[in-house]
Amino acid sequence: MSAEALRVAGATPTSGLTAQGERERLSALYRWLWKFIRPELPAFAAVLLLSLLAVAAGLGQPYLTKALIDDGILARDRAGVLEIGALMVGLALTALAIGFGCRRIHVAASARMLHRMRESLFAHVLSLSPMFFSRTRQGDLLARLEGDLGEVQRFAVDAVLSAINSTLTLIGTVALLGLLSPRLALFLAVLIAVNSVVLSWVKPRIEGLSLRARDAGVDVSSFLVEKLAAVRCIQTHMAEARELERLQGLHDEVRGRMLALQVFGYFGGAFPNLVLSLAVIGIFVGGSLAMIGGDALTLGTLVAFATYVQRASAPLHGLMGLYLQWQRVKVGLGRVEEIRCLRPAVAAMSGNAEKLPAGELVVRDLVFSYPDSQREVLSGLNFTIPAGAKVWFRGASGSGKSTFIDLLHRHFDPESGSISIGGIDLCDVDISVLRRHVVVVAQEPVLFAGSIAENIRYACPDATQEDMERVALAAGVLDFVRRLPDGLDAQVGARGAALSGGEKQRVALARALLLKPAVLVIDEGTSSLDADLEQRFLHASGALLPGAMRIVVSHRELACDAFDLVIDFQTVGSC
Repeated sequence: MSAEALRVAGATPTSGLTAQGERERLSALYRWLWKFIRPELPAFAAVLLLSLLAVAAGLGQPYLTKALIDDGILARDRAGVLEIGALMVGLALTALAIGFGCRRIHVAASARMLHRMRESLFAHVLSLSPMFFSRTRQGDLLARLEGDLGEVQRFAVDAVLSAINSTLTLIGTVALLGLLSPRLALFLAVLIAVNSVVLSWVKPRIEGLSLRARDAGVDVSSFLVEKLAAVRCIQTHMAEARELERLQGLHDEVRGRMLALQVFGYFGGAFPNLVLSLAVIGIFVGGSLAMIGGDALTLGTLVAFATYVQRASAPLHGLMGLYLQWQRVKVGLGRVEEIRCLRPAVAAMSGNAEKLPAGELVVRDLVFSYPDSQREVLSGLNFTIPAGAKVWFRGASGSGKSTFIDLLHRHFDPESGSISIGGIDLCDVDISVLRRHVVVVAQEPVLFAGSIAENIRYACPDATQEDMERVALAAGVLDFVRRLPDGLDAQVGARGAALSGGEKQRVALARALLLKPAVLVIDEGTSSLDADLEQRFLHASGALLPGAMRIVVSHRELACDAFDLVIDFQTVGSC
């Protein structure tokens, strides 16, 4: 699946897939899940063993109830009553202790498994091209990484352990019921069969409603993420009432879909309770009539049988609830699988090279158009930049300057033609090596919550204080930091909200200088700086990076004599 194929909300997760394609998709998903389950198999084996012991201890109590009535109460054996009662208390305490140990092991193993899943998915998302993020709603992506995986985690932590205990309890209960009274057990089996028929009717409806309810929730999340990031714009255009009205409309849609899901969910959960209530009534009525008719059925057996049926109600109801929850989890897994199947726009190379060779940058017959677009952004581009040159890329907006930088940084690979440095085609260079030595400063710098110093050190966390202050001086960071009480330790706020646009650009420039790149690209990265500060930075960067190639991308008019070469992307010439 390409990076542009992520479905939009409201589409079905398997639309366009044949039955064979759907089986292959599920097979790939389960193989991926197995990678995280396999390391935890010893822990899950321990959980299964402890669950068997806990269920055995729990199932022993109703059987002891039969002995308590027939051999103790009806026989008026005081010592026997006390002995059986003590044994029942011991079994209850044993089941409690075993259950505690079982849950502790299971929660730890499930949490490790789900955290590794999220880490794997997060690492995969970080490998996707910028175009994916520009075309994907952030709220949708967060819902998949957090909400959908969270649903899987809750199911794995709580539901799987419950399913194990419920299944073992139900199997043990049915077996003991058969031993106590085969006829009554057959009556219960008929009611369970009826319950299964109803369940098969409810299943597809709940799955479809779960998907639609999840999509409606994603719409709300995406709306909130987008609008909260643009509060100032909303206030400027006095659009508060309109945006509130839109949110109310989205909430109406969510409520409608949730109510439909709850109706079917309630029916699916309430029907097993009705079945078991009818079973208890039938057992007491049928058993009483059998006893009156002279059947060998004892009062203790009848009470024990009814107790087992009531005990079976919890696991049966729990399994039904787990089934309904599994329908929601399947929807979440499908949405997670859609992200996992996305492929990076470029393939990472494996190589031993630690750095790019020094040399000229050569562009030959470069052709590129964005995926799903028929327009060629770059067509037959040719130029050469000498090693260590200071270059100005100029041209009107849309002429392909930033697109070329994306190709230089290998966010995409060209359709044809090549970009080489020191005689090596960049398509043959490992991405991590390339991006360590070719550093780009974008027009809109990204800062993270933390201090100015932490943001400068982001790519070089082990940099010395002396190195950090040197690049901060060169980028003009110290000019405004000296006015702050905490200096370089001042907090920048979420996304650098505490700094102005120019201050954020200076921090980003300092961060780039700290990497000591072989090629430094400033893609409109000084647009918020005044001319004097811009020239001062270019001079300082030359002193800090002797021999490095520096590329300034700007549509503003700069002095040609300040550069060794000027490349106009509209004429691909030089002045």
